[in-house]
Amino acid sequence: MNTPEVINNERYGMSPDWWGLGCLIYEMTAGRSPFRARKERVKREEVEKRVQEEEEEYSDKFSEDTKAICRMLLTKDPKQRLGCQAEGAAGVKAHPFFKNINFKRLEAGILEPSFLPDPRAVYCKDVLDIEQFSTVKGVNLDQTDNDFYSKFATGSVSIPWQNEMIETECFSDLNVFGPQGIRPPDLDWNQPPEPPRRSLLDRIFRRHHPEVTISQTRVSSSSVNSVDSMSHSAP
Repeated sequence: MNTPEVINNERYGMSPDWWGLGCLIYEMTAGRSPFRARKERVKREEVEKRVQEEEEEYSDKFSEDTKAICRMLLTKDPKQRLGCQAEGAAGVKAHPFFKNINFKRLEAGILEPSFLPDPRAVYCKDVLDIEQFSTVKGVNLDQTDNDFYSKFATGSVSIPWQNEMIETECFSDLNVFGPQGIRPPDLDWNQPPEPPRRSLLDRIFRRHHPEVTISQTRVSSSSVNSVDSMSHSAP
């Protein structure tokens, strides 16, 4: 869901993220987007107009705390939006909506989740939720494709979304190989590691003063010989 500041091409930082949290809480409570009715087919321009001009509606499904945090996160002025003020994320965590959440246990990964999603399912109410913001059209998969892509389940990304990522080759720019598809040297464990690069100052110093190393070696040798002579001449 675009935010007013994004639609207006204004500078922004974390404000769209807090707006997105408000949309998420609203949708999980109401079962629909705050600016689009369920199964409503509406153009993106109309949705953006509603985001800029209209206020979201709240039904009896919203508790007072839920309604309050949604209104604060969906404030159209990002300077007044919850999370965008001086207290930042601490202000969001301190809201009564999260009074039953132990954030320290949550961040440590030891808080039991109340819901475990199925990694093989796409949690959208209808196809419009996906296709409205997707540039991929007309992709048809048969059973052979489904059998092949089922091996890529990670437990965190649903298989249909993995299918789309594979089809669009969105990772091709990251997969850089050597000639004829061989591993590049930095990924080949059988190749010796590259020697550490010398610092810029070290390279400049050696380039302009190559005699320093030789002089230092001679000085060191003279010092050793002098100490050795003194030790033999001592009574």
